[in-house]
Amino acid sequence: MRRLAGVAIGLSIAASAAAQEAPVRTAPEIIVRPPPTEAERHKQLREFTRTVIRPPRINQPVAKFAFPVCVTVLGLTSEDAETIAERIRENAEALGVTADRKPDCVPTIRVAFMAPAAGSPASWLTAVSPQLAHLTPAQRGRVLAETGPVRAWNRVAVRDALGRAFRPQLGDQQRFPTYAEIQPLSTSDPIVTTEITGAAVLISREAAHGFTLGQIADYATLRALLGTGPVEGDAPAPTILTLFADPNPPAGLTDYDKALVRELYDASFNAKPRRVYNDIARAAAAAERSDGRGNKAP
Repeated sequence: MRRLAGVAIGLSIAASAAAQEAPVRTAPEIIVRPPPTEAERHKQLREFTRTVIRPPRINQPVAKFAFPVCVTVLGLTSEDAETIAERIRENAEALGVTADRKPDCVPTIRVAFMAPAAGSPASWLTAVSPQLAHLTPAQRGRVLAETGPVRAWNRVAVRDALGRAFRPQLGDQQRFPTYAEIQPLSTSDPIVTTEITGAAVLISREAAHGFTLGQIADYATLRALLGTGPVEGDAPAPTILTLFADPNPPAGLTDYDKALVRELYDASFNAKPRRVYNDIARAAAAAERSDGRGNKAP
């Protein structure tokens, strides 16, 4: 009996020691973060807009089309090409840009689907490609540095504050034939306007497989109607610009996308970029608060 009692006591001591040595399991810490305030969300969307829109040159406003756009789509069957072209026209009309529907209009938006025979996107264009000859070296570099299955760019014309072509002034045309003395309309706005006179969007036909024609058209709409680059990383707002990078992309233009185009085209042609960014962020935040229709097309 004494031996059994000793064994029992020993086992009890060992069990007690093991219980003390065993790690204590605690529930994982849960951090509850409140939603951003209205001011915080506005700032977040404004900074995102600054990265989405390709930065204009110093003292220039954000470029946009001044006249109805004429759309042509190449590289697909005639039926699919017309479906995409019509969707882009409908988007332009719904977002305040308007479209030229005359069959003989001169195309100002060209969307081309590149066949596998064209090679990889990196081989479509080079620094000496005539399609990019009108761009500044910095603009050309941004187009060539783009990754993924798309290349897009805009042709931009710089005009005076009233949208007129620059003309030399008397007294200066002898010394500076291209100089023009332009007075600003106000102290807060740039003294020039920038007009998109043409846009091109090249898309790999293979990469477009699996998406709807509507998604492709909506993506091309944003890349053509304003100078944008691809969205990389996590976007703070749903946008069709993530179409080729997001495993679950939006089904069409989002509330943010609509605010992006509407507010730009509603602003004056010589509005400062920061004013445009603020207006886009304000409209996008208001749309989120009202109904949150982030994934519905117009």
